[in-house]
Amino acid sequence: MSAEAALKKARAGLLRLLGYRQRSRREAADYLQRKGFDEPVIDAVLEEMERWNYLDDRRFAADCIESGLRRGIGPHRVRHNLLAKGVSKEIVEEELTRLYSAEQELALARSLLHKRAAVKKDLTEERWVRRQAAYLQQRGFSAGIASRTIREHNPFRRSD
Repeated sequence: MSAEAALKKARAGLLRLLGYRQRSRREAADYLQRKGFDEPVIDAVLEEMERWNYLDDRRFAADCIESGLRRGIGPHRVRHNLLAKGVSKEIVEEELTRLYSAEQELALARSLLHKRAAVKKDLTEERWVRRQAAYLQQRGFSAGIASRTIREHNPFRRSD
């Protein structure tokens, strides 16, 4: 296959992939590599896609963070997901700082715990606290936010 034909095929495949959802630069590179394209072809296609604004790690990170906020996912989990997709740590931290305030994280954790506030009769306070802490941790919230939210929503404590 000629170099021009390889570029055309790689470009078409990546455009098809990007039609489903945005990707990070590394996800796009991994896709092209799996399809068997050579490094010069991959680099050329990725540069084109960035020049045409089809690939943008900063926009990708911002969209993932906003999606996480809508879905009730905390900043720690979003950070982990973005780093796993190859977005640079600097971009991840900048976008998290820009889009995820401590107040938003606390409000989101409160909202999630409020939805789970029902207590089954066979649960002890200790078991309830452990379950809620595990739930919030899985969702990507910091230990401090989880602890504060659990104290506020603990149905075993009487509010005086």
